[in-house]
Amino acid sequence: MTQTTTQPQTTQPTISLPAPTAVTRQAAPLPALGQMVLSEMRKMIRNPMFAVGTLGFPILWFALFGLPNVNEQMPDGTNVGRYILVSFGTYSLLTLAMYSFGLAVAAERTGGWLRLLRASPMPAPLYFLGKVGAALLFSGLSLGLLYTFAHFAGGVTLPLGLALTILGKLLLGSVPLIALGFMIGFLVNPTAANVIANVVSVLMSFASGLFVPLDDLPAVMQKLAPFLPTYHLAQIGWGTVTGHTSSELTHWLYLALYAVVFGGLAIWGLKRDEARGV
Repeated sequence: MTQTTTQPQTTQPTISLPAPTAVTRQAAPLPALGQMVLSEMRKMIRNPMFAVGTLGFPILWFALFGLPNVNEQMPDGTNVGRYILVSFGTYSLLTLAMYSFGLAVAAERTGGWLRLLRASPMPAPLYFLGKVGAALLFSGLSLGLLYTFAHFAGGVTLPLGLALTILGKLLLGSVPLIALGFMIGFLVNPTAANVIANVVSVLMSFASGLFVPLDDLPAVMQKLAPFLPTYHLAQIGWGTVTGHTSSELTHWLYLALYAVVFGGLAIWGLKRDEARGV
């Protein structure tokens, strides 16, 4: 007769995991931000047309319009080459803002990239901070290359302290231009963004006196200039070069106002897309 032996059943301990929270669902902020900045930088550098447009064109315009006049003197004794260097430095920041944010954001928005990011663990603000960080780094590179060309090709020199001051002011003052690019990117489609970015770049560059001195512009453009952020940014740079900084605070206030207005409209466009599920 065969006996059946029943083995006692062992109970496995139950491990309870905490429910995911908003913190556990999100990526670690600093590493994620670093990866966003690096990816944006790689995207800019790997796009030949973008790199040529933002790095090459300011140097080309300086070679065409700046080099013939770099040795002249302004009535106050300021070297014209330094003045022109600030002009085309401002132009390079405007171009970068229009194409890095206006066109790129519009394409990413309509292509579904932003919808994918909203479903990912990465906090949404890191998308903006990553783009801004990459743009500032690329802007610094653009300004550095422009100064290097102006120095070796035209003999334009700046003391180290003055050069760093101008660099810092131009980069900080480019924030409203970045906000303008975000606004265009979130409010219009890629086709319209391309047209608007080109029109804005040309209009602001000429009407702000970046290519032609303001005194030589038509009266209507001279009246329009004080309403443009590029005018105030250029005035800050020109004032730093010439030493006339008495009205600099007024220009900073205008730039802060533009940053708030353009940034507010960009956020409104983003919220509108989120409500639509775009």
